[in-house]
Amino acid sequence: MQEEISLAFGDGGLLSQHIKGYSPRLQQQEMASTIAEALSNITVLIAEAGTGTGKTFAYLVPAILSGQKVIISTGTKNLQDQLFNKDIPTLRKALAMPFQAALLKGRSNYLCHYRLHQAQHDPLMMPHSDTLHDLMLWSGETRSGDLNEDDLLEEGSPLWPKVTSTIDNCLGSDCPNSAECFINEARKKAQEADIVVVNHHLLMSDMALKSASQGEVLPNADAYIIDEAHQLPDIATQFLGDRISSHQIQELCRDTVREMAQDAADMSSLQDHADKTESALRAFRLSLGDKEQRTPWMTMLERMGVENKLTDLIEAMEDLAEQLSLAAERGKGLEQCHSRGKALLETLHFFDQQQDDAELVLWTDIRQNGMTLHATPHNISDHFQQWIEQKPQSWIFTSATLTVAGKFNNFSHQLGISEADNVVWPSPFDFEKQSLLYMPKIPVDPSHDSYLDHIIQISKDMIAYSRGRTFLLFTSYRALNKVADALTDIDYPLMVQGRGSKSSLLSEFREHGNAVLLGTNSFWEGVDVRGEALSCVLIDKIPFSAPDDPILQAKIEHLKQRGGSPFSSIQIPSAVIQLKQGIGRLIRDQSDYGVLVLCDPRFLTKPYGKHFLRSLPPMPITQDKADVERFFKTRETSA
Repeated sequence: MQEEISLAFGDGGLLSQHIKGYSPRLQQQEMASTIAEALSNITVLIAEAGTGTGKTFAYLVPAILSGQKVIISTGTKNLQDQLFNKDIPTLRKALAMPFQAALLKGRSNYLCHYRLHQAQHDPLMMPHSDTLHDLMLWSGETRSGDLNEDDLLEEGSPLWPKVTSTIDNCLGSDCPNSAECFINEARKKAQEADIVVVNHHLLMSDMALKSASQGEVLPNADAYIIDEAHQLPDIATQFLGDRISSHQIQELCRDTVREMAQDAADMSSLQDHADKTESALRAFRLSLGDKEQRTPWMTMLERMGVENKLTDLIEAMEDLAEQLSLAAERGKGLEQCHSRGKALLETLHFFDQQQDDAELVLWTDIRQNGMTLHATPHNISDHFQQWIEQKPQSWIFTSATLTVAGKFNNFSHQLGISEADNVVWPSPFDFEKQSLLYMPKIPVDPSHDSYLDHIIQISKDMIAYSRGRTFLLFTSYRALNKVADALTDIDYPLMVQGRGSKSSLLSEFREHGNAVLLGTNSFWEGVDVRGEALSCVLIDKIPFSAPDDPILQAKIEHLKQRGGSPFSSIQIPSAVIQLKQGIGRLIRDQSDYGVLVLCDPRFLTKPYGKHFLRSLPPMPITQDKADVERFFKTRETSA
């Protein structure tokens, strides 16, 4: 395959001939060759590819040329769509090689004919009748049924769960619409395809189902390529635990009443027990308080009345489950409601205890519109390693941010990967010429009351020097909002996270060409703004995870009890990866230039600061803001 790789990536090769603006990169060709070897030799490869390497083509080309069945997993649905709708068609044309590709998402992305029909006949859905009618017309036109391909439903619409199915309420082969089921068709295409594009949530969902011997959602494959692999440990942690939400209980109650009306109208006791369960759920939710928070369950259990309200909820659900066992023979829907009720009760009993579980982190995520109780594993490495061992195929993990101070130890340890080839391809960009790192002299630490006043002044200076064209990235909404309020009088368009969707804010930012955008976590990664529209990135402080995060708290305590150092083993590596992601927003192209501003004085004053500085690109460093002004003036003059 190496000869074919050279033919594709070399000077004057297939990619150069068929892709406008393509220029050969040594790092990209080396990465593609290494991945080709891993696919041929059935090995595990962990590869960091700096911004600009072209890692997407570097793994897609060998995957296509290998002739193997390859599952490619990305961090988000947006990246999935880009791979399937843009990158793969481009390579299909350039390589002139026949292969089948399929896009597969979680079932909550696909319209369900049966649930749509139910919603149209639900009196509570009358206010949405026009949208439901449009969805019915669209269902006859769409080929995929993927609700993301159309703007009929906004993200977060209350209709979304009403017209899609879950693993709990799907009727499977007993569904009257099974012959036209969109999710079944998507899975069939995935079975037949050579290249299957999924996302990490779906990959981990499949892993959790298989680990619990509860089926599968993905076909078997010869190889797995995990892009944006730095996100995988956190996503795996979510899926390898158990959780129960208020939404699941509400849906069970409402589906019970709906199925009763259809198949067991004489069993009115089902309605009574469903109503009692919903009432007990509301009382339990109220006992948790009004504050939106993520809190350890044992802390929440100390609140007055929580334990009693949980007991009431469990008893109400047990009574409902008993009634459903009597009604299960009346219809497939009622039988399924009975199974769902038993499964939810089993999870709920995790929280009916007076002490922490040795293996699980018990915590609750409370929101205005509901709550979720989580039972999350302390450690996923054993689970993940066992899963890989059960799949003796090639595994390729890649991202622009996998190393901490040049080492892969943190990533490998989190996933329990003991044997792998580790390779780093630095960014091909010339950071010494294209960028400048400014580390302002701030006389106080971030915990000081006046710290944000310094950030405000530095932000104003940087915005003036760069003439807008700035990302201000924050580690908290409190800091973001205070700085945003102080910048309302600047002479440039101001965009603030939360005052529009992420995509619309980014679109506006690009269009203006001289805008200022303030964002938190979601803007630190997966954002690509090329050219002069983005010429400065300011980071307010080291992105340590919130100390009140219940999972982090539990991991820290767990490691302390075993004599470990949570700060150096957990908190620093996580912050380094997050910082590298934020820095990656600045230089996105060979012709880009810009200034990175790291405000936190702890980078230079604390011993751990060296871990962060060793992970930065080779950028010139200054503490004199006059150098920043000079940098921009020089670039503008040369342009």
